[in-house]
Amino acid sequence: MLSPPDIDPAAVRRQFSRRARQAPRADFLLREVESRMLERLPLVRLAPKRIVDVGCGRGEGLLALKRQYPEAALVGVDASLGAIRRARESLAAPSRGFFARMLRADADPIAALVAGDAHALPLKNGSADLVWSNLALHWFESPQSAIDEWYRVMRPGALLDFSFFGVDTFAELRALGARTMSFHDMHDIGDVLMEAGFSEPVMDMQRLTLSWKTPQALLDDVRALGGNALRGRFRGLLGRRSRDEWLRAIESLRDGDGLIRCTVEIVFGHAWCPQRKRRSDGLASIEFQPRRRDAEAG
Repeated sequence: MLSPPDIDPAAVRRQFSRRARQAPRADFLLREVESRMLERLPLVRLAPKRIVDVGCGRGEGLLALKRQYPEAALVGVDASLGAIRRARESLAAPSRGFFARMLRADADPIAALVAGDAHALPLKNGSADLVWSNLALHWFESPQSAIDEWYRVMRPGALLDFSFFGVDTFAELRALGARTMSFHDMHDIGDVLMEAGFSEPVMDMQRLTLSWKTPQALLDDVRALGGNALRGRFRGLLGRRSRDEWLRAIESLRDGDGLIRCTVEIVFGHAWCPQRKRRSDGLASIEFQPRRRDAEAG
């Protein structure tokens, strides 16, 4: 059974808006997962007219999708207004390079960007041919509601492609006593996809082992990935003694080669919106076709 993460949505928005103004320290992981997602897309026959990136962040994924599908109209949605502002800067019309050659001076922007709630997307029903979401689902207060929204905005025959952190993410830190947000089991998400009305859902998982030279570098990257947005998080500042104890605990993860290692479980999912979509009230439409009479024998 899928349990929603015990996170504070307002804290999530604040943290990602604050990090949007900083150097993208943890983007190495987002870009790696993005690359692996993009590698899978040519395996399906797809020529999307409209792509929606839910949790678009600073817009790097939108640029990658535009390279793969240059004719598609792109829409980026993110709950963080700060991230949307940075995305607008990064997606500004270029003066040179690939996109400058492709776009006319009076062409539309590379993507339409909007600060919006993933649980109530500001999009029309059946308006997307591809819904894309990279490492965002675990940040949603209600994953079920977000997945229902994905289904609502997709056209019949559209593709859903997404990724999120799985249950074993940062297992080494939790073993040391760290309190992290809960991550979803891929089987539970697969069940939610079926309940939402998707067809042919496929879930698979890859474990990545990340390494750091120092405990502080590890902590900096974990914070850059989103930090602590738990409702019951400690609101004050830890003293130097507590901080030093925590850094010494992380030192215990150091291997013989001198590097500190930690596991990140990446879950990949994709599913199709069926040609006959379920209605918003949960019922399925039934059509009656008149039976054809057999041709009379001559």
